[in-house]
Amino acid sequence: MRAVVTGRVRVLRVVGELNFGGTEMRTAELLPRLAAAGTELHLVTLSDAVGPGPLADMVTRYGGTVTAMPLDPRFPARFLRLLGQLRPDVVHADCANFSGVPLALGALCGVPGRVAHFRGDDNQHRTLRRRIYRWVCGRLLRISATDILGVSPSSLTFGYHPCWRDDPRCQVVLNGLDLDRLRRPSPDDLRTLIGAGPGDLICVTVGRASPEKRRWLLPPILAALRDRGVSAHAVLVGPGDPADDDRVRAAAAAAGLGDRVHLLGPREDVGGLLRQADVVVHPSCLEGLPGGVLEPVALGVGTVAADLPGVRFIGERLPGVTIVGIDAPAQVWARAVDRAAAFTASTAPAVAADRFVHSVFAIDRAAAIHLEIYRRWASARPGRDLAPRESSRPPVGSGRWER
Repeated sequence: MRAVVTGRVRVLRVVGELNFGGTEMRTAELLPRLAAAGTELHLVTLSDAVGPGPLADMVTRYGGTVTAMPLDPRFPARFLRLLGQLRPDVVHADCANFSGVPLALGALCGVPGRVAHFRGDDNQHRTLRRRIYRWVCGRLLRISATDILGVSPSSLTFGYHPCWRDDPRCQVVLNGLDLDRLRRPSPDDLRTLIGAGPGDLICVTVGRASPEKRRWLLPPILAALRDRGVSAHAVLVGPGDPADDDRVRAAAAAAGLGDRVHLLGPREDVGGLLRQADVVVHPSCLEGLPGGVLEPVALGVGTVAADLPGVRFIGERLPGVTIVGIDAPAQVWARAVDRAAAFTASTAPAVAADRFVHSVFAIDRAAAIHLEIYRRWASARPGRDLAPRESSRPPVGSGRWER
């Protein structure tokens, strides 16, 4: 049975696995603003896993649906059937080059808006199989997409195409952060939780357990701080993985720091924990516009991160980011931690927050651009009457980034 088309904009958003990841968090933070402006969001996850992240509950709370649709031979038929039932105005896919597949299926069903969203820099070594996969999916994407978005210039350069600026469909839509979420208190006193002394330095890192996050670098950095006479603890926040967690614990044991490395797993009070940190360490070697850097900087917490395009992009627009080489030894990271901790000690959270809400990373800017894209394509469907709302127009200069 086909759904009745109303004055609301209906968006079918395709993501990978729902978890406490950057894509899910940024989408969850935008959802209340999009819903208030008349957007109805339905979600497809390319996995059987529909949790424990925050997005599934928020989608249903705001009148949408969540459909788990694993990638198997039945995927195309199931996706086409869902498109026929929902009749969305926009298909918005957050699946890198694989986005070409759902967007091509959306084109077959006559969906007016087909948005590909690049979230990371795919600048890793590619096998022959990987190159073939990217070529096929990228070809479908180039044919099918009406809009191609990236969270930073580098995400389009490395994820989509080096000449993306010549494609009028492309624009950079910066991730916005909801400072209200980050300001919510944690029920835990972090020092008490981990058994840290009043003079111990607390280093926090936020991110899922995956090889590119390089969480196993934290223990050697703690050891280098110890050599400098600094007593420190590392707190790792984010979904775990048995193999990755074991690697972190092994590195901690090898450094004689098993009691100073704490894996807390996924938490809903990330902002409250970050506000209790002396410094954030983000050793990831693959990012687009890393929330693990943007969140602490918004709170005035000094952050040390590997030299990546998205990290530099943040550091050029907000103070508090100390950048080190991707392959820098632990001693270099430790010196950078000292500088970042000094920034935290000298920065008032209220000053950092005011600076952030007036920056290009403010969440209202991201919401306005999403709304403009969605309403434009909903208006293109025959029979729709969706006059643009004043609040849905993006601020001048907030959409496309030039060279």
